Amino acid sequence: MDSLTDDLETIAALLPRIVEAQRRRLVRELADHGLTFPQFITLTALEPFAEGRRMGPLAAAALQSAASMTGIVDRLLEQGLVERERHPEDRRAVIVRLTAKGSALLAQVKATRRQEGRALLESFSPQDRHQLRRVLTRVVEQMETNTDGD
Repeated sequence: MDSLTDDLETIAALLPRIVEAQRRRLVRELADHGLTFPQFITLTALEPFAEGRRMGPLAAAALQSAASMTGIVDRLLEQGLVERERHPEDRRAVIVRLTAKGSALLAQVKATRRQEGRALLESFSPQDRHQLRRVLTRVVEQMETNTDGD
């Protein structure tokens, strides 16, 4: 086996492990804050919209079906993290927005994630962090360039 093939197989095995380890860490961090991953994505999708969002665009942004989004919003509503009201101009439409409690919880989750990320990166030298950043940036750029025609 040549060096390139060996590198390819090693990298191909490591990338899913990185993704899975990150997923497990995120799920644990969210559970510590009383959230599920879909609830976190929903809160994140609401954050830039102080005026709130309709359920359809919110479901699309959170990668959920309309039916699933209704259940997610119901649970967030029970926790006081969002509020829901009828659209003032279209009574059939529902608007969902973050509450102050939801915004505060989202800020806490993001702070926890930053702390966890810092702890991980602090285990690397500044040179290794710089090299990791440079290599990952190049990987993303190459992958995006090679898939632009799709």
